[in-house]
Amino acid sequence: MQITPATKVVGLIGHPVAHSLSPVLHNHLYQSLGLDMVYHAFDVLPDQVEAAAAGLKALGFTGFNVTVPHKEVVYNLLDWIDEEAEIVGAVNTVKIENGRLEGYNTDGQGFIQSLHASGFSVSNKKVVMLGAGGAARAIGISVSKEEPEEICIINRTFSRADRLAYLINNHKGRRIARAASVIPANTDFIINTTCLGMWPDTVGNPIQGYSLSSHMVVCDIVYNPRQTAMLKYAEKHGCRVCDGMGMLIGQGIKAVEIWLDTSLSKDSWQLMSKAAYNHK
Repeated sequence: MQITPATKVVGLIGHPVAHSLSPVLHNHLYQSLGLDMVYHAFDVLPDQVEAAAAGLKALGFTGFNVTVPHKEVVYNLLDWIDEEAEIVGAVNTVKIENGRLEGYNTDGQGFIQSLHASGFSVSNKKVVMLGAGGAARAIGISVSKEEPEEICIINRTFSRADRLAYLINNHKGRRIARAASVIPANTDFIINTTCLGMWPDTVGNPIQGYSLSSHMVVCDIVYNPRQTAMLKYAEKHGCRVCDGMGMLIGQGIKAVEIWLDTSLSKDSWQLMSKAAYNHK
């Protein structure tokens, strides 16, 4: 890769980011497609988010991704917000154009794309989401568009789960979501939208102790480690699983399309997947 003053610079802000595969996936994609771009991850402390966003704008970045725990903070720094990101109340992608910070949320789209790529569908299914944060809101809205039978939300704070259910129901115009305290026995899909089990604390398993059925599909948006403690537990109970790598790839491709204001080739998914599988 040859970097020149004309090279577009993009990246990721979060804390921590040492585990992130985004630089590997993005830079492989850029090189493979002949895009004059470079991607880097920046570890930004929570009290430095506003300064970091201003700095990236001042340095002429094309845009940046946002990961935990900064999605909701960055939301309040934006000059313009996409309709879906506004509904969710959090962003994971920022485009810098004409000195303005423009916010988008591609998490939900990335998750649905990963499900389809794995041959799964939540249509007419009973879905359980674990967590009620920014990722849960994005995924919940996108899952609701796939017409599931029900979305059940479980969170440590019941009131947050209840608020998310209200958000989804309000968006759909009908009651499709509800808050709950336990995973119902007749669940078809379980989706972990929390960071539990993510590197470096990889022992976390939000479904530990639950009785699972072999008809269930268990999804984890955590991608490092790729096979989380939750997914190992689900496989031992005969469940089919979907790891977080597909969501990372899907939302990443959408982010690049936003930054460049163009559609990428159909090979983009395979190119990012190859980089993920080859990374040690």
